[in-house]
Amino acid sequence: MMVGVSFLQSREWEEFQRAAGRAVWRRDGVLFIRHDVPLGLNYLYCPRPNAPGSVWSSELWNAAGELARQEKSMFLKIDPAELIAPPGPHFRISRPLQPQKTSVLYLGKSEDDLRSAMHEKMRYNIRLAERKGVEVKISIPGSGARDFESFWRLMQETTHRDRFHTHGKSYYKKLLDVRSGTFSNELFFAEYQGEALAAALVNFHAPSGTATYLHGASGASRREVMAPHLLHWRIIQEAKKRGLGQYDFWGIDEKRWPGVTRFKLGFGGAVVAYPASIEILYRPWQYRAYHMTRWVKSL
Repeated sequence: MMVGVSFLQSREWEEFQRAAGRAVWRRDGVLFIRHDVPLGLNYLYCPRPNAPGSVWSSELWNAAGELARQEKSMFLKIDPAELIAPPGPHFRISRPLQPQKTSVLYLGKSEDDLRSAMHEKMRYNIRLAERKGVEVKISIPGSGARDFESFWRLMQETTHRDRFHTHGKSYYKKLLDVRSGTFSNELFFAEYQGEALAAALVNFHAPSGTATYLHGASGASRREVMAPHLLHWRIIQEAKKRGLGQYDFWGIDEKRWPGVTRFKLGFGGAVVAYPASIEILYRPWQYRAYHMTRWVKSL
């Protein structure tokens, strides 16, 4: 079980969404975000809501419906943290925006026990990186443009090589700017002989007791020194030092990302699966036109 309220429902995440240009609201403490799409349309999005129990209150559903009418939204998309019963027949199961399956490493054990729970090859590669002299450093947000440019260079290289989706440069800058006493997004680098070989952008969220690996990147050079393995081990150690209870690797998929999934599972975490994403329809005709347009563009 995940602990506490997700960072995706935090005030800081709300602040980041606003900085990214999206309209946001809270209804009964739950965050709703408006996503604008082509043709002048929009939908509401609710990530990992923390409404208690498996059924939202009728008041919350009514508030969501009123907000959708106010904004002329086609639908409300929910990536649930737990099962949510839709309010009526007008809903669809959909593809999630957040990872539907992830690997979570629980940090209550000693470091020796955490190492013992890893795959044998993972332990070997961490020791190898240590012997080779790989070093891991933390770059606190706002500490300098050079670190951000190193991260961005590695992101672009990873995107080109592995054909991953990436956000624009300003998105990551805004993400790193949002912080409080209990929330921060921070950059970690694994370096070898002064060269940054791998980077990770990690969220630290004290209310949920969770560190989350949001974005990662790596270069093609010096792969033999196993920099990413030591990078994540040092992040795990840092999360433990800060008193957090778990490290969320943020998304696994054996079919789409077999190599990445094997890497993340090698640390010995537990597999956590979330319920399916749902979409509550408010404007069915617009909804169908929107999805037909998306289908045509995909041809």
